[in-house]
Amino acid sequence: MGKYTIYHPGPPQTRANKINDEIETSYCTHLMIAHLEKMLLRKNHTVDVNFIGSGRARRRILQNIEENRLSHETQETLDADDLEDSCVSDVHIPSLNLRANRCPNSLWFILANDKTKKFVLFDLQDSPGVAYKILHHENLVFAFTGQYSFERIYHECSNNRQYIYKFIPFIYTAYYPKLTKNLRSEIQDFRNSIKKLDDRIFFYGNNRDSYTHSDRNGTPQKIREVISVLAEKYPDESCVGSWEAKLPLAEFFKKAATHTINLALPGHPWCSREHELWTLGLPVIMYEHTHHMAVPLLPNYHYVAVPGGPRLSIGMAKDPELAADRIIETHREWIKPENRWRLNMVAKNGQTRIDKHANYDTVWNTVLPLLKLGRW
Repeated sequence: MGKYTIYHPGPPQTRANKINDEIETSYCTHLMIAHLEKMLLRKNHTVDVNFIGSGRARRRILQNIEENRLSHETQETLDADDLEDSCVSDVHIPSLNLRANRCPNSLWFILANDKTKKFVLFDLQDSPGVAYKILHHENLVFAFTGQYSFERIYHECSNNRQYIYKFIPFIYTAYYPKLTKNLRSEIQDFRNSIKKLDDRIFFYGNNRDSYTHSDRNGTPQKIREVISVLAEKYPDESCVGSWEAKLPLAEFFKKAATHTINLALPGHPWCSREHELWTLGLPVIMYEHTHHMAVPLLPNYHYVAVPGGPRLSIGMAKDPELAADRIIETHREWIKPENRWRLNMVAKNGQTRIDKHANYDTVWNTVLPLLKLGRW
């Protein structure tokens, strides 16, 4: 049996190497690490967990962020310099001869073979930035990526394209999956108590002018400009808002539960919101998902699919007006009385997929065989 070490950049309160997977507000990656460790131990491997820290100041800053994350306060209350320091740090793992500057401080971890010094990366950042930085390392075997788009990877790895074969699709999930799952009964009871659901399509999410993306040599475009089109063109059929409509998580879930269907729009391409809605058993409508995942996601079976038209590499619509028209066209069909049973089926299927195959604990039944332990 092998001896492995899991290296990770948090959680913020960590001073020892042990992750407490009983904390309700633990990040998805912290819970994944805890369950990966348990799975490896069950197979008689030896496992250590090593916190990659970057000093007392960073832990203080991130602890402040964690304590305010579920309230009305946001990271904007922190000084810009503090926030910059909290988001990135230099990573140095001498035992792996691995050094990478300005890496994100969350949503990734490494599984390393202590004997061979070879390792696997799991990167759930919006852009797989850690993977890009260490892709050339001779001992990196796989880069399991939550935001997987091979076309995007090809363009963004222009200097390391000979290594892009290392990328493998992973999953994406709720940021706080334990908290979300613990709210399931409350949210479903609340939804069932509503005599008539709101048939307007619902979405609250970031649509700031600064929230843009451009493909290679392209003009920057607002990632969720379709929100503005829905609000202006279909005010009676949509309930949408941007940052100004931000709600604490539990209140957002209750608001979503009052609507027949909830809209999910690309982040990069994933946002944690749709995975939380799936976990809660609420119906999700979104553009047909074209990026690969380790666990299949089927249109019109796990979610209501919209043919959103031409899109950029992270999934956003190139033509927001066309996308808005198609969202409403699809939405009108699914809220018809004769299609309500089908909508309920889709919601249940989405929840079952999360529970059985794509949560922080169940995903390892699929991914562990893909790791090919013993081969590296």
